[in-house]
Amino acid sequence: MAFAPQSMLPFARSELDARQARLRKTLADRGLDAMLVFSQESLFWLTGYDSGGFVFFQCALVTADDRPIVLLTRRPDLIQARMTSTIEDIRIWWDADDANPAEDLKAILDEHGLKGARVAIELNTHGLTGWNLWRCQQSFGDWCRLEDDDQLIRKLRVVKSPAEIEIMRQAGKICDRALSRVIAAARPGILDSDLKAEYLASILGDGADMPPNAPLFNSGERAVFGRGVTNPRRLEANDQILVEYPVPLKHYNVKTEWLIVLGRLNDEQRRMYDVAREALARMTDLARPGTSLGEIFDCYADHLDRAGFAASRYGATGYSVGISYAPTSMDVPPMIYSGSATLCEPGMTLFYHVMNGNQDSGLAMGVGHTLLVTEGAPERLTDLPDDLTVIA
Repeated sequence: MAFAPQSMLPFARSELDARQARLRKTLADRGLDAMLVFSQESLFWLTGYDSGGFVFFQCALVTADDRPIVLLTRRPDLIQARMTSTIEDIRIWWDADDANPAEDLKAILDEHGLKGARVAIELNTHGLTGWNLWRCQQSFGDWCRLEDDDQLIRKLRVVKSPAEIEIMRQAGKICDRALSRVIAAARPGILDSDLKAEYLASILGDGADMPPNAPLFNSGERAVFGRGVTNPRRLEANDQILVEYPVPLKHYNVKTEWLIVLGRLNDEQRRMYDVAREALARMTDLARPGTSLGEIFDCYADHLDRAGFAASRYGATGYSVGISYAPTSMDVPPMIYSGSATLCEPGMTLFYHVMNGNQDSGLAMGVGHTLLVTEGAPERLTDLPDDLTVIA
């Protein structure tokens, strides 16, 4: 029986076609002849193509005119590219000691008459390593004009479509259920990694994807860290666990952040929570059309500084979320930091987190949720408990 591949597009063909048309128009408006797309997030948004092949050399050529997109990838991704994307012209480069896929890519551009053309190259992506960029530069030389794409596709996808927003709403519900399960499982004597396992079982059992980065389940003195660490720790009778994790659904991520206290609640930690929760509320209310991300950061910084936490606050307090592949669930830029001129627009999805790790006291605090910018008040895509979780 012959194998007949079936399409697995994540969105309606009409929506993907419209995205491609927007990109082509933007290229033409900028006087560019074509673009080299290396980002897996961009390929998924643009065509539906879903793969981990970006860890090798993988690139799509998109011209400013309406010629079909050409994908250059490895053989293990061929069938997947056909079944998950709108791309029909798929070229293969073969593994060999002397393989140089940049030369294969140049040959594709030559087929398209792009010698001497202005070609944008997508630079800010884990899909283009320094070595692969170097190979492109060496192969192309001055054969054509490679130009910085200036986050072209990323800027096009910052504002989400109704279909994308609905996926993220569903991811938010999965995220909330996981937090409830994590809180219910927290108790002295277990490993903090047991809570991580609870989170994974919850979201995977609920239909989510494997997260693009390891979640943060830091306990004890490690709760002041801003990143996850190795070596599980056993929870004690009096303890703190800082939780931050992504939930991806069809590669669209939402996030949450929360602190769980076991045993006695320190008065200073209670104050840290009250300050953080009020700051989060005020920042959230600012997420309206026309507000800059810099203004949102200023709200965070001012609130924590006035409360005496200037030394322990962060230099950024959130970022855009959406399509993300490994190694990160952050879809940046944009980020929320001092002076950021990016303005909120309806359809933007942002993760806010108010982190406060005090190295002197060893006390930690973190609250965060994902929101959607609307025409009016923002919509929270993930919820938090009404009050700090203290498990006696």
